[in-house]
Amino acid sequence: MNIRSRLILTTAASLLLSIAPARPEELPRPEIWGIAKATFLVSDFNMARDYYGRFLGFTEAFSYDSERGKILSFKINDRQFMEFIEDPQAKAKERLVSFSFETESVEQMRQYLKQHGQKVPDQTAIDGAGNEVFRIDDPAGNPIEFIHFGTNGLHNKSQGKFLSEQRISKRIHHVGLYSDKIVDDDPFYAGILKFVELVRFPDDRKAPPTLLYLGMGTCVENIEFSSPGTKNFAHACFLAEDMQQTVYTLKERKVNETFAKPMIGRGKRWLLNIKNPDNTRIEFTEAHTVR
Repeated sequence: MNIRSRLILTTAASLLLSIAPARPEELPRPEIWGIAKATFLVSDFNMARDYYGRFLGFTEAFSYDSERGKILSFKINDRQFMEFIEDPQAKAKERLVSFSFETESVEQMRQYLKQHGQKVPDQTAIDGAGNEVFRIDDPAGNPIEFIHFGTNGLHNKSQGKFLSEQRISKRIHHVGLYSDKIVDDDPFYAGILKFVELVRFPDDRKAPPTLLYLGMGTCVENIEFSSPGTKNFAHACFLAEDMQQTVYTLKERKVNETFAKPMIGRGKRWLLNIKNPDNTRIEFTEAHTVR
C-alpha cells in the first residue's frame, strides 16, 4: 500500500470516529434512603382499621385514589407508612401491592435501571398523594416502587401528625420479599442496586443460602429473603425495642386476633410472627442479637 492510500484510509477512519455517537456516560445509582411504604390488599377496610388501628395502634392518616382503587394510609413515623387497597377476594390472592423505596431522584433511578437493561416505564408519574413514583417488578415478580415524597404531597404534609403513642412500633425494620431461588451476589439487588450482604445462613458458603438479608448501603433498613417461601411470604417487619413488652401489649389488646409464640430466629434475634385475618404476615424483631 502506498503512502497516499494509507493517508486516505487514516483520514477516513478519523472521520468515522469523529461522527460516531458518543457512548452515554454511565449514571450513578441515586441514593436509597430506606423503606417508605408497604402496600397490601385487604379484604375489608374496617378490618384494616380494627387490626392495624386498634390492635397495632397505628393511626389512619389519610386516603387517596390509585389505579387499583382507594388507598388507606396508616402512619408508622414521619417517613414510613402501611397502606391498603380493599379487595373482597384478598385472602385468595397475592396480597403484596408494592414495597416502596425512598430515593432522592426518581427519574435518575428510572434512567439508571434502564441503562442496566431493566424494563422500566417510559416516564415517572405523580401518584394520587402527590409523590413522584415509578414501579417495576423485580426478577422474582415482587412489585417494587421508587418514590420521592412531594413537598405538597399528603405524606409530607402529615409531618408531626397521626403519631399515636399507642403504636406498637415506631419503625419498619425490614421487608420480606419472595424469591424462587436465593442466590449469593444477586444480579439485581446486589449487582444493579448495589445492596450489600448483612446476614447469610448458613455461614458455609458451599451451601446455597436459605436466609439472606441485604442492606441498602446508605441506611440501616434492609430486605429479607427466606427459603422455602411463597408469594405471600411478603411482609413488613417492625422494630421491637423490647420484645417482651411488645408481646405483653399485644396480649392485652387481643380480642379475636391469632397469636404466636416469640422465637429466636436464624439471625439469633427474638422474632414474633402474627397474621391478620387475611393471613398477611406481620413480623416483629429486636435490633440486637439474643443477650
